[in-house]
Parts: sequence; C-alpha cells; structure tokens
Amino acid sequence: MLEVDQVRQCKQLSAQGIGIRGVARKLGISRNTVRGYLRGERRAGQYRRRGRRAQPVRDGIREVVRALLVAEQESETPRKQCLTAARIHRLLRAGGHAAGASVVRQLVHELRLELRDPLEHAYLPLEYEPGVDAQVDFFEAQVKDRRGDREKVHVLLVRACCSGRCFAYIAPNQTREALFEGLMQAFEFFGGVFQVLWFDNLTPAVKKVLKGRSRKLQHDFACFQAHYGFQAAFCSPGKGNEKGGVEGGVKYSRHEIFSPMPTVDSRAELQGLANQWMEQELGRTIRGRPVTIGEAWREEEPRLIPCPPDRFEAGAARSTKVSPRSWVAYGTNFYSAPVEWVGFPVDLRVGAETVEIRLRSGVASVRHRRRYGQGEMALELDHYLPLLERKHRGLDRAIPVRRWLDAASPCWKAFLRILRQREGEVDGSRSFVDALFLCRSWGRDAVTAAVEQTLRHLEVSLGTLRYHLWRSREEQVPRVSSLAMEGPVVVERRAADYMALCAGRES
Repeated sequence: MLEVDQVRQCKQLSAQGIGIRGVARKLGISRNTVRGYLRGERRAGQYRRRGRRAQPVRDGIREVVRALLVAEQESETPRKQCLTAARIHRLLRAGGHAAGASVVRQLVHELRLELRDPLEHAYLPLEYEPGVDAQVDFFEAQVKDRRGDREKVHVLLVRACCSGRCFAYIAPNQTREALFEGLMQAFEFFGGVFQVLWFDNLTPAVKKVLKGRSRKLQHDFACFQAHYGFQAAFCSPGKGNEKGGVEGGVKYSRHEIFSPMPTVDSRAELQGLANQWMEQELGRTIRGRPVTIGEAWREEEPRLIPCPPDRFEAGAARSTKVSPRSWVAYGTNFYSAPVEWVGFPVDLRVGAETVEIRLRSGVASVRHRRRYGQGEMALELDHYLPLLERKHRGLDRAIPVRRWLDAASPCWKAFLRILRQREGEVDGSRSFVDALFLCRSWGRDAVTAAVEQTLRHLEVSLGTLRYHLWRSREEQVPRVSSLAMEGPVVVERRAADYMALCAGRES
C-alpha cells in the first residue's frame, strides 16, 4: 500500500503526460500498483487484504465452542444460567485447548451473533396516541442516611407513553397496598387516568398467567381497575422489552435521582428529591422529538379519563378487638385507639402509608402512619388522657406520656416538676393531666407557648396557664378602632336676637 503522498505524486506525474512505466520508474514502485491507483481500482489510505489470515488456534476451537452454544440454545437454558465467555474459556482449558481469553471472548461474540434470531433483537419504532397508554414498573435503589448506612428503597415509576412524562413514588415495599397507593398518587399527579396501563406479571395484580395474553387477575386489582376505568395490559413472561419506555425511564431516573447516591433520613425527604426531578423533566426534550415533555404533556392531559370523586379503599380490611392496653396489633407493631374503645370490635384497614381503626358502628375512626419496623408503637397521648385522669400514678411510667415528653418541648418536664413541688405529688400530677387536656381544645403549640410563659411567672400553676391561654386569645382578637363622634354645635347669638325670637313666638 502506497503512502498518501505517493498516490498524489502518481496522479500529478500522470497529469503531466508521463506514462505508467515512467511514473513507476521515477517513484520506484510497481507498474501494476501505479495502474491500480490511476484507474481507481485502489484508493489512497485503504489497505486491501488479499486473503484470510491464518488463525489456527481460533479455527481449532471454533466447532467446540459452537457445539456448546447450540446445545445451550436447544435446551432453552435460562438467561441467567447461560455460559459466559470466561466459563467457556475455563472449559476449553480443562479440555486441553490452549486458547487465550481474548480469542475465546471474540469467538463467543461472533458465534452468538451467528446463531441468534435477528428478529428477536430488532425493535419497531412506535408512536402513541395522547392519553391512551402508560407503562408501570417497580425498581430498587440504594440511599444513605446521615450516619452513612445504606438502605434499599423501592420506587414505582409510571411513564406516559406519548409525552414521556414520568411519576416516581417512593414506596415502602412492593406489596399490593404500595402498588395501589402509588397508582392513585400517579393519577392525582397526572390529573386523570390513562386508558391502558402496561404491567409486568406482578403478583399483586396477576393471580395466574393463562395462555397467550389472558390473565386471571387478583380480585382486589380487578376492583381497582374497575374503580378507575382503565384497562390493564400485561407483558409476556420474561419480555419486559414490551414496555420498553418505562424500562428506559427506570434506567434514566435511577441515574438522575440516585446518582450520586443521595443522603436522606426519610422516605418523605427522598420523595421531595423525586418531585424536584419530575418538575425539571418538563423542560427536557427527548431525542428525536420536536417539543419538550411539558409541551407534549399539555396536549395529552385533556384526553385523560377524569379521576373518580373518591379514592379506592386500597387497604386490607380485617376485624379485630381493642386490647386492654388500648391498642390494636398488626403484624409486630401496635397502634393506639381511644381508651373508651377497649374491648369493642373494630375494623382495621391497612394501607401502604396509613393504618385506620374504625368502630364497627362507623361513627368514629382514628388514623396512624403505618410502621414497618419490628415492635414499633404508634401511640397517641390523647387516646390515654381519660385513663391518666383516673390513674395518675402511672404518669411517670406510661409509655405514651414518656414518648410524648421526649418529643415535646423541655418546658413540659419543667412544668410537671414545679407543679409537684408546689402542689404535691398527687395534686401536681392531676394538674399536669388537666394541662394536657387543654391541648385538645387549644392545640399543642398554643399550650406549649403558654407553658413557657407560665414558667417565667412567679406563680406556676394551672390557673396561671389558663390565664396566659386566654390572654393570648384576646391578643389575637382584632381591636375595634376608636369612634370619632361630633358633639353638639353651639352657635353664639346676641341678646337682641333672643328677644326677637321670643317676640315672634308671642305673636
């Protein structure tokens, strides 16, 4: 192969009228080489190999590797159990074949391309109608807390196929309740429901995979589908590529939200980061599209199915009874109920985020944030106040009181100590319970502020606390502005005017 400058000289000499023989003699190269470049049979800078280079090692193992891959294909080996190039290299070395790892790796890649079904790896470019299709998928990621410990989190991603807008819900797990809660929040976020939602064959939705596209749905999922009016479509088993839009969205959102690994202390804080990302996405333009996600979404949003007026009851309901400790157990955790409910049958409805306890009569209910730890207690102090009024000796050891005081302002502990010093153990405890009762009508923040003012007073008592509460309320009442009233107008007259007035009356 000639250098580029030599090819240029050949063409310049030929243009000057020098023949092929003269050009070859002058440059010291073959006449056939000169003829090939002048006739365009060869191009400058391109090397033409005349024959295949001998590869004795590669050719010696080619059929062995091919037999291994064909046997694997015929036995329909699961993808995660397929042979890797490194494993094939070790098998060849055990069989006495001396081949390098890079040679085996290149050969395996070449043979897999040769043996595969090319149509299986080809994809059609798709276009979706606005407001029709959305795709749903769960994925996992890791975050760090303030101590540096790592924790696995679950994320439900819902992606609108037409506009590409995404919703990410930081879920507590991947259960039925989390799926329903995430979808309901997604519908509220989008402002409507898509006509078709695409899923994997996840257990909370699919009870049994039937032939073809048919599925036997879980009863609760079928009710959820009917409540919101969408049609559920499911991918073939192991064919997540059928909802490739959300699969790509999972990869993209994992890098955008969780890379670098965020440091958060709660799911609420992580949800805030996800909300910021969702807002920023409106200004992004997907490659190959002429408009931004936000502009496409404005066209898609009006075509969604309106959300129903009420949410779906996603929680699993079961009947139980309030224990003598005035709580209800669910799993390994405990949730308090008013002490007046002890012994009464109640309905327990558990959702992904909340636990609701309802009296069987349906006239009252209490709600707690759901706990996912082991042996956790969600105890409301207000539920135990009537019992503390009667059994005030348990004030120091009652779990609801101790946890409430630990979380409240330090002024409450000081207030209890001073009340007992001034009024005695019994009366001081009763006054403190009465002060806690004030939180029902005045609110915790207002009573806490009044306690702080009471501690600065010479007379620390329940009466002083009430005084400061009423005084704070009076200060909040708007004052009536002073009224400007005009008094009587006195006109000074002369005595002669008065006499004339009297004379007129007599006449």
